[in-house]
Amino acid sequence: MKKYIIALSVFFLALTANAQEVIWKLTYDVGIPFSSTKEFTDQVSWRGLTLDFDRFVGDRLALGMGFSWSTFVEKESDSYFEIDQLLLHGTQVRYINNIPLMVKLAYYQPVNELDIFGSLGIGTAWQEVRREIGTFSFTDNYWQFALVPELGVILPVGPSSITAKVRYVQAFETQDAPALSYLSFGLGLAW
Repeated sequence: MKKYIIALSVFFLALTANAQEVIWKLTYDVGIPFSSTKEFTDQVSWRGLTLDFDRFVGDRLALGMGFSWSTFVEKESDSYFEIDQLLLHGTQVRYINNIPLMVKLAYYQPVNELDIFGSLGIGTAWQEVRREIGTFSFTDNYWQFALVPELGVILPVGPSSITAKVRYVQAFETQDAPALSYLSFGLGLAW
């Protein structure tokens, strides 16, 4: 996996070198879990952050990268958990930490003062699934192939801009890892 992170870093440096037409976006994200993610943690994630950049390669077309982080947490009192012929009882806390690393293709369409954009991110997502019950903790880590489509707007306000977006994260199921999917809403700054 180290070679993929190095390759993404080299791609990032190549895109930002001599960058004149670059848009950076930093947003606070709220996530809503779907499918197997919802089965494990059925709570809205209030812990999310995204950093994206897009470098224009044409009038409206841009290449970029995106890094985000979301944490889903659910606490259940008086619950049971069975593992390896052992039945545990107590307060159970379930966590999913997710960090997608994406290469993105984006299209920008100006409409009056707004810039409306749509993008598709392709890359990998790291997922940590942790279950704590009493003094026991069970943790699994996975790397998965992921797709991240996104729609958003950028509104200029003074020297910077405000951005809002809707993003869907889909990390695909593997032999060892459960699928991960959630919808996030982001609000932040663009410059």
